[in-house]
Amino acid sequence: MGSNPIIHPNDDQRPHNQGVDFRNSAFAPSFGASCAKFNLTKLNSQEEKYPFKAARLNDCNGDLTKRWYIEFYAWDVQKDCLVRKRTYDANHYTTSQERKRYANRMIREINELLDEGYHIDVGKTVESGEEERKSFTLSEAVEYALEIKRPSIRATSYASYKSTKNKFLEWAKDNRIATMDITYFDKLRAIYFDDYLLVHCDYSARTINGDISYIKSFFQVLVDREIITNNPFQKLKKHKEASSRRNLALSKNQIKKIKKVIEKKDKQLWLFVQFIYYCYLRPNEVRQLTFQHIHLEKWQIFIPGHISKNGMDGYVTIPEAFARELKKSGIFKTDNEYVFQSKNGIKPVSKNVMGWRYRQLVKELALSKSYTLYSWKHSGVVSAYNAGVDIKTLQKQCRHQSLEQTDIYLKSLGLDENKAINKIPEL
Repeated sequence: MGSNPIIHPNDDQRPHNQGVDFRNSAFAPSFGASCAKFNLTKLNSQEEKYPFKAARLNDCNGDLTKRWYIEFYAWDVQKDCLVRKRTYDANHYTTSQERKRYANRMIREINELLDEGYHIDVGKTVESGEEERKSFTLSEAVEYALEIKRPSIRATSYASYKSTKNKFLEWAKDNRIATMDITYFDKLRAIYFDDYLLVHCDYSARTINGDISYIKSFFQVLVDREIITNNPFQKLKKHKEASSRRNLALSKNQIKKIKKVIEKKDKQLWLFVQFIYYCYLRPNEVRQLTFQHIHLEKWQIFIPGHISKNGMDGYVTIPEAFARELKKSGIFKTDNEYVFQSKNGIKPVSKNVMGWRYRQLVKELALSKSYTLYSWKHSGVVSAYNAGVDIKTLQKQCRHQSLEQTDIYLKSLGLDENKAINKIPEL
């Protein structure tokens, strides 16, 4: 990375940022996150602007195996010199596009702060002698909270968080409270938002509970950083959810008919289905498996946290019937290749491709829309349970954190009958 120029207050020049294009980058209105992260503080009215070196990205020539970073220099009043600052947060993202998108937003925000005179001064105080507190509007605070959470959540989850954020801010704007001080947002207003989702939007209980959960997590970020003292969404009661009728488990007869069609017309899809059925993997997890994740000699598949729904590393067991299928398939290639690759052979097959192929093939069977590709996971659990597989084994294979979680899951599938009781011997 070349050296970036020192910018002085009276200069009109703007540094070149290594090809980073800001025109299409998403930009949150709050600078609070960057100020807190880098200990930046604004100028007093009596101060003149300090020199700085603008932020820029070192992308290691696009090498995703190396640690990318954003670097800039800010003036430190106590040290009386420029001090280097770096952030490696871009490495939370797995693709070059995602890293650059994040870097675009951060670089623009940092450089606007530096251009306005923000600097480092640990001794700066307000007139009262207390440490300066940053204030946020409701809109700024929620945007800030989402940015703080973003590196720790999966890309697929981020879309849901962002959607909820947009709903909330649209409601706040319509009710003219988007610019209110965040500290005045209380539990009553939280209830009003909950009512809005229920009455005005007519959402299901499950959708509302999900949205409130996301918003609650935003406000918890603010509590943890002492921006607010209490979480107004913390004690809101959940709405009672009706049992889902989507992704229903398939009957033995349905399984037989579907297998006949898919095994004949799309052998790759049938292998994909078996990963779901035998190992209780989600379709999005299966598509991202590489050959190095499959340890056939140990009868195990490793599920890395970055593709797992719960964000945790885990193992599942390969049942003997599936192990035989894998050995016969002859699919094994180099470790870093995806089991189900895209046509260009570099990336995994696209997220919706297998679902689309599945729907096309089962059209002739006139199945209800409640039976999806994901139904094979539930079908595998039901088959194992009916065959006498114990709940502890099911817990491990499902990667549930507790037996209680597994018990709730089984009941959702209608498997709450204690068949083991019939094995008690007669006197």
